[in-house]
Amino acid sequence: MHTAAFILAIALPTSTIEVPGDFPTIQEAIEAASDGDTIEIAAGTYHEHDLILQQKAITLRGSTGPDGMPLTTIDSLGLGDNVMAFFGEGNDTVVEHLVFTGVAGGDWAAVTMFHARPTMINCTFVGNETTGIGGGVYNLNGAPIFIDCRFIDNTANWGGGYACWETGQPDHPSFLRCTFSGNSAVLGGGFANLRSSPTLVECFFEHNTATEDGGAILNEGDPCCERWFGDVLVDSCVFDGNTAAGSGGAICNRTFGTSTIVGCTIRNNAAGLAGSAVASSDPTMAILTGSTVCSNLGTFEQIEGPADLDGSNSIRDECPVTCSGDVNGDGSVDVTDLLAVIAGWDEPYDVGDLLTIIGGWGTCR
Repeated sequence: MHTAAFILAIALPTSTIEVPGDFPTIQEAIEAASDGDTIEIAAGTYHEHDLILQQKAITLRGSTGPDGMPLTTIDSLGLGDNVMAFFGEGNDTVVEHLVFTGVAGGDWAAVTMFHARPTMINCTFVGNETTGIGGGVYNLNGAPIFIDCRFIDNTANWGGGYACWETGQPDHPSFLRCTFSGNSAVLGGGFANLRSSPTLVECFFEHNTATEDGGAILNEGDPCCERWFGDVLVDSCVFDGNTAAGSGGAICNRTFGTSTIVGCTIRNNAAGLAGSAVASSDPTMAILTGSTVCSNLGTFEQIEGPADLDGSNSIRDECPVTCSGDVNGDGSVDVTDLLAVIAGWDEPYDVGDLLTIIGGWGTCR
C-alpha cells in the first residue's frame, strides 16, 4: 500500500466536546470541533442566535428526558436573523435532541438551510414567528432529512411550520414520523412546498391553519424542469382538524405538480372555498390510494379538482370510530369503557381486556 493511501485508511481520531463543560457556548464548541466530532449539550436553555455549523460533518446533540423528549433549548430571544443556519452541509452533519425557539417577527425562520442536506433527529421547532417563508424551518435548494421532529405553533407568510423554495439537489427533502401542530400561515399552514418533491412518511398534521390555501400542506410546482415539478409523496400520514379559509383544508395543489397520497387518513378538516380535504387546480393532480377521507366540512365536496381515485379508498361523510378500547363508540377511551368491560366479564376473567382499555386511553385520533 502506498504511504498516502495508508494514511487515508487510518481513521482520524474523534472527540466529544461538552457544553458548558468544555466551552460555555454552543458556537465556541462548533468552532473547536472537527469532522467526526460530537458536541454534547447539557440540559437547559441557551440564549444564542445565528449559529453556523461551518460545513463541518459533526453531530450536535442535546439532552433528553426519560420520555426521550429534548431537554436542551436554544432560544434566540428575538435577536439576530435566526437561531441556526446551514450553508452546504451534508447528511453527515447531524443535529438531534434540540428545541429551536425565540424567532419573533423577522424575515427568516428559526432554522434556515441554504443548499444544505443536514440530518435533523428528534428536534422541536416551536413558537417562532416570521414575516417570510417558513416559521420553524426554511429550506432553500436543499435536501434535509427530518426524523421524529415536531413543528409546533409557528407562524409565517408561507409555511408556518416548514417551507421549501426549490430543490436543485439530486435528492429531495424527507420527513419520517414528524408532527406539524398548531402552525399558521397565509399559504400552507403547516407545510409549504414550492418547487420541490418531498417525501412524508407516518407524519401527523393537526390544527394547522391557512388564511388562504392549504390548511396543512400547500404544494406548488413549476413545469420548467423535473426537479421543480412539485411531486409530493404523502405515505401513511394523518391529517386531522386542519383549516383553510380558501381551498384545501388538508392539502392544496396549485400551479403544477402531483400529490400522491397513500394509506393516509384525512378527517375533520375544513375549507371555505373548495376541497375540505384536498383541492387541486389544473394541471395539478391528487392521486389517492388506500386512504380514508371522512368528516371534512365546509365545501360541496371533500375532494375537488383533478383527482385519481381508485377503489381502494374509503370516502365517507362521517368517520367510523375505529379506536381500540372505545367500547361505547363515543370517540374516547375512558372510565366508562373500563366499567363496561368489567360489567361484561365472565369467569375466567381476562385481564387482557383491561390492558386494551388502558393502552388506548384518551381521545381517539
